[in-house]
Amino acid sequence: MLPVLASAQQAFQLPSGNIHCAVFEGELRCDVLNFSYARPPRPPGCDLDWGGAVMLGGKGPAGVICHGDTVADPGNPVLGYGRAWQGPGMACTAAPTGLRCANGDGRGFEMARARLRLF
Repeated sequence: MLPVLASAQQAFQLPSGNIHCAVFEGELRCDVLNFSYARPPRPPGCDLDWGGAVMLGGKGPAGVICHGDTVADPGNPVLGYGRAWQGPGMACTAAPTGLRCANGDGRGFEMARARLRLF
């Protein structure tokens, strides 16, 4: 596993390997592979995976997404606990308790095996 250089990576994972994130078209997507929190209500028309992936742009709120794929890749560089990542209009911090990401509007999410909170 390679250490993440702040702002240099388009994808990363936490040391546990349970949370992976990647930037696509200026938005950050993060997936938690195994989780114990209650899924939010599934929206109508979502027949794919639900509850384990979040998108965050440089502005506006984060949102749980309906998805049929994953950004998880065991080759993603590792963002060590206590380290920060900066991307297009947003930043994330890794901790043993999970991942916290926020954009310039102060909107974002906290993600961990036992918790998902959008703010």
